Amino acid sequence: MSITHDDAWISGPDPHSSVKRVYSDGKMLGRVRCWRTEDPGDLTGEWFTVERWKSGLYVPLEGMHEDFQEALDRVARYGAAQ
Repeated sequence: MSITHDDAWISGPDPHSSVKRVYSDGKMLGRVRCWRTEDPGDLTGEWFTVERWKSGLYVPLEGMHEDFQEALDRVARYGAAQ
């Protein structure tokens, strides 16, 4: 099973997120969403969530991940379980 993802981040529907779609052997598994917060006077925060592809829709999975690879691994595990 070959897991690939978009090379570049695609802007999300809001100014605080962007996404990379994830594939297994060319078949859509889902996407990883990167969230960023930049509040004046606060540190910049970044975290990742996972959405699986099911019946033509992205379905969010519970949980947040500290880094992209962790989120990518979760999408891959979902794909292997199908």
